[in-house]
Amino acid sequence: MSHPAASVTLPVNDQAKALQRHLMQCAKARGRWFGVSVWAERLHGMILPRLATTAAVGGLTLAAVAHWL
Repeated sequence: MSHPAASVTLPVNDQAKALQRHLMQCAKARGRWFGVSVWAERLHGMILPRLATTAAVGGLTLAAVAHWL
């Protein structure tokens, strides 16, 4: 991955400085774990609304496997 150069010229006004800080944070956030973070966020979005159903299905599956063994 390419990272922004360290020798970036500093902006003059406060808004440009804030924008530069924000862009540097965004560049750092897209590091090597970015794909895992996106996947986990997507999984969290799918499971959380169905938490009770997911827990019930997981419990039934665990009970069935325990009974089968």
